[in-house]
Amino acid sequence: MKSRLRLLFHVHNLLAGGIEKVLLELLQALPEEQYEVGLLITHYLGEHEVLKPQIPSHIRVHYLLEAPWLNWAKKKKMTGKINGIQKAAAELVLPGFQKQLIRKRLPQFTEGTDIFIDFDMTLGAYHPYIRAKRKVAYCHFSLSRYYDGNKRKLDKLARRLEKNDKVIMLCDEMKDEAARMYPALAPKLERLYNALDITQIKERAKEPLTGYELLEKQPFLLSVGRLQETQKDFGTLIKAYARALKLDPALPILVIVGKGGYQSALEQLCVDEGISQKVIFTGFQTNPYKWMSRCHLFLFSSKYEGLPTVLLEALSLECPIIATQCPTGVREILMDGRAGILVPVGDVGAMSKVIPELLHDEARKIAFREQARKILVQFDIRFMIKSFERNVLDLSVDNGASRQA
Repeated sequence: MKSRLRLLFHVHNLLAGGIEKVLLELLQALPEEQYEVGLLITHYLGEHEVLKPQIPSHIRVHYLLEAPWLNWAKKKKMTGKINGIQKAAAELVLPGFQKQLIRKRLPQFTEGTDIFIDFDMTLGAYHPYIRAKRKVAYCHFSLSRYYDGNKRKLDKLARRLEKNDKVIMLCDEMKDEAARMYPALAPKLERLYNALDITQIKERAKEPLTGYELLEKQPFLLSVGRLQETQKDFGTLIKAYARALKLDPALPILVIVGKGGYQSALEQLCVDEGISQKVIFTGFQTNPYKWMSRCHLFLFSSKYEGLPTVLLEALSLECPIIATQCPTGVREILMDGRAGILVPVGDVGAMSKVIPELLHDEARKIAFREQARKILVQFDIRFMIKSFERNVLDLSVDNGASRQA
């Protein structure tokens, strides 16, 4: 009888972002009879781990830093309730203890692992302590965007990435950029799109908008994401919507699904723009698909991404999309504008102009949907799991083919 290949995934936090959602898709798709899968999480964040119930029950979950005193500062930063003294203590005292414990515990958790998959690329500094036979890192953002383009830090990151057997990039644009920036890294780069269980997404999209029943009967525009301005730039989206309302006062309301430390500032921006009665903030929603399936336009305003899963989800539910042409992945997903409208990053005027135009252009919406069907096949979980097995799991010493239990 063949023994199962032992896989250990790692993620820094288990929050409600796109990285975590993609990871969960993979964990749910890997057949238990073929793989012995574990999930290693650096920080234990308790009630903030809203996606934890979606981890399959057969997957063992471990934490590198589980004690509350090692994670209190991170929790406070997430809620914005950390004062100057607490922040100084967290930055000066905690890191030493955390690093020491990670170095001690990594060998214990990774011993005997066939493939260690650093899914958010946050353990590069600890490679000597990882005992797995093979190591893989996932890069979820354009390399040029890491560390705000600081060359010294980027060079260090590239050297650490070279220690992996493979480095997974989420789209061709990311892979080509990384190869140009660091030619020595090029032989280890693989392009592997994120996976979507499109059948499950469509099924969950049928659920009612509990608590927002009035929206079942009226049109609305939608944006979904973490309320974090340095990347997601909801400020531009809100300003564009406000300007679009001046062009077309009959525009539907705007619904923003997500949570984050910038919510209060964004709500105040709506007040300042005079549109607070036209914008609804729902907070975090475990099922954003029921919102996507009912919206009349989907708006996306990021400054940078890797391969934005939320756009793939929106396409799978036939949402008409207006998105910023940010690095990376957006052009690939929207097929250079054939499956959705692309506008420049941060361009309030451009976005405001196309919102009413696309809303009333039924022919263009139909054309976008037809194009989207062509690209979505490449992201379907059934297609992607084969690519994952081919590009990642065949890295084990014997591929599990000859090991006997």
